[in-house]
Amino acid sequence: MTIMEIRLARSEDYPKIVRLQLQNTPDQLSADEKKQGFVVSSMNEQQLAAINQALGIVVAVDGEQLAGFVCMLPSETQPRHPVVEAMLASFGQQQFEGRSLQQLRVFVYGPVCIGRQWRGQGILQKLFAAVKTHARASYDLGAAFIDDRNPHSLAAHVQGLKMTALAPFSCQQQNYQLVVFSTAA
Repeated sequence: MTIMEIRLARSEDYPKIVRLQLQNTPDQLSADEKKQGFVVSSMNEQQLAAINQALGIVVAVDGEQLAGFVCMLPSETQPRHPVVEAMLASFGQQQFEGRSLQQLRVFVYGPVCIGRQWRGQGILQKLFAAVKTHARASYDLGAAFIDDRNPHSLAAHVQGLKMTALAPFSCQQQNYQLVVFSTAA
């Protein structure tokens, strides 16, 4: 049995990340599989390299296989996906522990994906702990958006990781939940 390695991504991980995300996009999943969560992103290796250089991608590696990943991106990074723009635009009306999100140092958490065969084994919690440790010195808060059509992801993050759900927002006729977490231990 191999030991699961949690670490920052390396360039040789990028093809595996692309493959894992593509296996978990809605158009690749049956209706039942979508109930276990999905990712809406389709990043290429150059985009992954830029994300990894900007703040980082934490990966879970099981031997030679990629078990999961989570991306982290500074909120000021340009260009931004329209959903990220809409999420950031909502920050003026959002508060966490009595402070406006605009007063806090916030990074974008996600996307996150765990391979089917590794789900339910605590990998998300290990990735999340590594994200908090990695971002703690430079950021107060991580923020993520979760598509309303993905209740499994919302439950995993709010109930499983104890993230805080704030006010929802919309982008291009789709609704999203804004979830945040403190990077403090």
